[in-house]
This record gives sequence, C-alpha cells and structure tokens, in this order.
Amino acid sequence: MKTQLPWDPEMESPASVAVIGGGPIGIEAAIYARFLGYFVSIFEAKRVGHRMLDWHHRPLGIAAGEITTPLGCAAIRAQDPEYTLPNADRIMTGQEYADEYLLPLAKSDLLFDDIHFLSPVVDIARVRTSRNDPVLWQERCNDEFRIVVQGRHRGTWIARADCIIDCRGDAIESSGMGPGGGLAIGEPECEADLLIHAPGDRKFERKKLEGKHLALVGQSPEACVAAADFVREFPWDDSTENPTRLTWVIRPRGDHESELFTRTIAPLRENTPRNVILLESLGVDAITKRDEGGFRIKMLKEDDSSVEMNVDFVMRRTGYRYRTIASELNVHPTGPMLLAYPAVGQEAGDLPDFFTAEPGYYRIHGGNLAEGAGVGIPRGLEQIKALFARIVGRDDLDLYEIINRQNGGFQ
Repeated sequence: MKTQLPWDPEMESPASVAVIGGGPIGIEAAIYARFLGYFVSIFEAKRVGHRMLDWHHRPLGIAAGEITTPLGCAAIRAQDPEYTLPNADRIMTGQEYADEYLLPLAKSDLLFDDIHFLSPVVDIARVRTSRNDPVLWQERCNDEFRIVVQGRHRGTWIARADCIIDCRGDAIESSGMGPGGGLAIGEPECEADLLIHAPGDRKFERKKLEGKHLALVGQSPEACVAAADFVREFPWDDSTENPTRLTWVIRPRGDHESELFTRTIAPLRENTPRNVILLESLGVDAITKRDEGGFRIKMLKEDDSSVEMNVDFVMRRTGYRYRTIASELNVHPTGPMLLAYPAVGQEAGDLPDFFTAEPGYYRIHGGNLAEGAGVGIPRGLEQIKALFARIVGRDDLDLYEIINRQNGGFQ
C-alpha cells in the first residue's frame, strides 16, 4: 500500500522544475522533466559533468549500458541523427562518458538554454510561507520556491520554481584533518593552499609534485583513489636522484576500515614502496605554513604523543560532513520523514528515499565512491523514474521503456 502523504505531490504541466546539480543524475532528471512538458532550469555550481571530467582517464566501475538511457540517446539523436550510443558492454572512463554522452546531452536543444553554469544555489525559501509558520502541508506545497543564485558572471539573482530536485548528493564540505574529523589547529588558515587535484585528475600538475614530499591525510574513498594514483604515477625507481615521496596519514588499525581502504592499503602494507610512508595517527593536531614554503604538520598518536613533519604539499581526503535539508533549506525544519507528520501512520520504509519532509523538495542521489565511480548512476535513474511517476500520478510511467519500444532499442 502506498503511503498517503499529507499533501498532493502531483504536478500538472506546465509547471517549473528546478534541478540543482549538472552531473549525470541532474542532467537525466532534467531531460526526463522536459520530455514530460515541464519547464526546467538547471543550476550548476561549476560546469556540467565536472566530476566525470575530473575522473579523467580512470575507468568507471560499470558498463556504458547501465549509465546511458534511451531518453538521453533520443535527445542527442534529435540533434545529431548520426549519433551512435557507446557499446553497452564498454567500460568507459570518466572523460569518455562526459565527452560521448553527458555533454552532448547537455548541449541538446532541450536543455542547453536552461543550464546556468557557474551558478551555485546559496539559499532556498518559500515565497509566502515562512519556516516558522504552522505546518499546513498543502499550502506549503502550493507555494513557490524562491531560489537565490550566486552566479559568477551574472551576480546574485532570484529564480522561482514549483518543484526542486536536488541532485548534488549529500556531501557539502570536507571533514577536518583533526581527530574525529574535527579541524586541526591552523587548518582554516591553510585551506587555500592545500593540494586539490590527485595525480589521476585531469587538472593535476605533475611537474609541481615531482621531487617533492606530499602528505595525504585521510582514508576515505577519495584518499584511496589518490594513494593508488600516486603509486601508479610515481613508482619507486632506485635510479631517481630526488624521488617524489608520499606520507599517507591513516587512522590506527581497527574495525572501521572500509573494504575499499583494505583493498588499497593491503599491498602497501605488505610491500611498501621506498618512497611511501604509512603513518598511523588519530589525525592532524596542527598545521602551519612555513616561511620557506610547504607545511609543518603535527600528528596526534594513540598514546597522546605526537610526531611532527615538514612536507611540501598536503592533500586532504578525509571524507565529508553531510548536510540535512534543514541546514540547506530555509523552510520548516525537517527530521525523519514520518516524524514530521506522525499521523500518517505508515512505516518509513514505505516512502521512497527521495522524499523529504518539505513538500515539493526532492533529493535524488546515486551511490558513493566506495562502490566505484559511476556505480550509483543506475540507482539514481531508478529514483528519477519513481519520482516522476509520483509527480505525474501514473505508477506505471517509465519513459525509458516507452522511448526504447518506440525506437526498437538503442543498443
């Protein structure tokens, strides 16, 4: 039995949909909405597909047929009749996926004029109902969203929408380098000088790191990728006079190690390259910039002692703090969905996880890097189908299947 919501999520077209995030999920959500006749605006803080482009020549963890859709292909072919969808079994790199599918889709006539590049959303509120107003669910649902956009070229401006689909994922900011994910002393002051790009990223400057000493802090999925990149790009060579060195600052061994971290660290623990040091620490206690360049970092050990080290560069890969809607959305504070309206009397599991306790505000997210880059995209595509089935009011709606039947399959 479908959970009875205290508001009606159905939305007749024409209506306006704001999609926040121009990655694979955001672009697919936008094209789905456009095919259904909704007005769409896409707000992207950087550029479309920037995370896929940054993934560069690393392979995605899933076949092309799982991360491309008949709907997307139809939109591209309407623009370019000669377009050929990538082979369904092919494992693409991030760069290939962006160049061969995601960017052509974003550049199609259905979407291109509606994408706002370099335009992060900085605040969202309702137009007529305040977050302090008594909760009248349908009244809130009928009230437009007011979206504050801080464009790099256009400045700060306002957009409105009847519905918001947030496709940015859950991460909002990096955890600190200190113990427990807190800040290290001096970390805010050093923030702008931390190394951003890993050796496998498209914007990585190899010459900048050659012959230098890098401290990699964290054991998140992103840290594992960076460590693997370093070992591949800077292998130990006895003939190298001034090798590039890595100190990987990781937590003491314990049950908290993820499967990805275990796979990444195992060969290094068994046979550590001579230019790699594995340093167990509770975290960076303090970090300071040195007058002569580089950093001095102080790391806290389990026995409350500390070890200090001078390095040329520091890369923070500590994972992320996660946002809640209450911290992002200037509307009624939220909590677990059914705590917001316990009279519904249903189990939380009956509700799709893209619902939030704010009517008309949906959050679609795929997976995370620990599962493999790209692996979460099919999950996001399923959420898109389920969401628009609710919005349109047709449980059996599946545009992917409809377009696929009409065109006799694209693969």
